[in-house]
Amino acid sequence: MNLGSVLSAMPGAAPVSGLDYAWRWSPNPMFTFTAALSTESGHNLQVNVRGRYDEVLVAALLAHARAHDGTFVGQGRPLMAVGGFHHDGTDFDTVGVAAPEVHGYHATENPELSAVTYAVFPAYASEISGRENEEEAWGRFRKMLQPNKLDRAEMPFVKMRYDNTRTQSMSKGDARGFAPLDTLVRELELLDGAPGSFVEWENRHGAVWRVDSTGDALELTHDASREPVVPDRLLAVARTSVQ
Repeated sequence: MNLGSVLSAMPGAAPVSGLDYAWRWSPNPMFTFTAALSTESGHNLQVNVRGRYDEVLVAALLAHARAHDGTFVGQGRPLMAVGGFHHDGTDFDTVGVAAPEVHGYHATENPELSAVTYAVFPAYASEISGRENEEEAWGRFRKMLQPNKLDRAEMPFVKMRYDNTRTQSMSKGDARGFAPLDTLVRELELLDGAPGSFVEWENRHGAVWRVDSTGDALELTHDASREPVVPDRLLAVARTSVQ
């Protein structure tokens, strides 16, 4: 398959200004797809955008991904982060990359193209560990990260479990699961005065924190050390820990 020929022949495809071997097309008024060949021309790097489109930002994302494609092409990881990104006017500091088994781009209409396509999207360093398994990567990419929005909010990597004896709310099972940072903050706020309750969370580096409520106090455990903690400091620790 000649990737350049396939991509440039997409209905309505036009070259991308300022980026060689890249094309843009819109399958409908809501979406804009932009694809660029990898360094060796053997893979398709693609940004799919829903809503507001910024060609300069998209070209910058693809250029950064192409310049570092050796860090993700053929590495066998379903979700990856390419750091060092900067673009004026945005806070994004990372380029996210999802493998074919996660993104599903072109899977129905052209499986051969899908198999050599990496989804590229604007991201934050706090969001991706690079250790996600396929199921986790699929959930993060499709349900949490909103990779097709160029103005999306940061969604830090947070895995947590909890049990609150007062609200009777708890997570399912013994394993930590992905959750929005707002959920972590809310459950930490509900710990005070709920004896026997706990919240445990993990960041993208695999570091773990746990807070237990004795009813009279909160105790924070991290790196084998345990100390009392007041609610305000606890929330600050939580927000800082996932950056």
